[in-house]
Amino acid sequence: MQQSVETVDIRKIRTRKSIIEAFFGLLKKKPFEAIRISDITSMAMINRATFYNHFTDKYELFEVITKEIIMENVRNQLAETTNFCQNTLTSVFVALTNYHNELHALCSNSYDEMASINETILRKEVEHVLFESLTVKYPNKKPEEIQNAASVFSWMLYGAAYEWKTSSTLEPEAYFAKTMSSIEHILSE
Repeated sequence: MQQSVETVDIRKIRTRKSIIEAFFGLLKKKPFEAIRISDITSMAMINRATFYNHFTDKYELFEVITKEIIMENVRNQLAETTNFCQNTLTSVFVALTNYHNELHALCSNSYDEMASINETILRKEVEHVLFESLTVKYPNKKPEEIQNAASVFSWMLYGAAYEWKTSSTLEPEAYFAKTMSSIEHILSE
């Protein structure tokens, strides 16, 4: 008796979901570095070979989770950022603070480590969105200039969002307004 492709795909989807859920559960209980593949497979009730059929290691698993789940929320928020204006940076900053809040809720034991692992993924996504937005706003500028600006803004926004999460009690919008005011004040002197 031959299994249908649909049955196999459903099993793979369920197994993948089980692995992700097990990993989420473990991240809430222990630091990322302390999680072993055997912990994940035990909690997901699968064998190691099945885990490796889906992911090469826990780093790839976390990267997939970031790109598919956490970043999806950020992408949805950033999708509205198609034309660069004064509120664009604030909108991107708020999207990043939401990401940091979600990441912290997901893995409070390993937040700093996970933020560091995901920094490049997230910052590149923001850089891409800003590049597109700036290109629409400034069609006569050279692509290199726009790329440089997008890169600088992405670093600034990511760093400010991380700093907000680790040391501020202000609402994201208030924090960003205060930060921009400080920058403008320094540059005006």
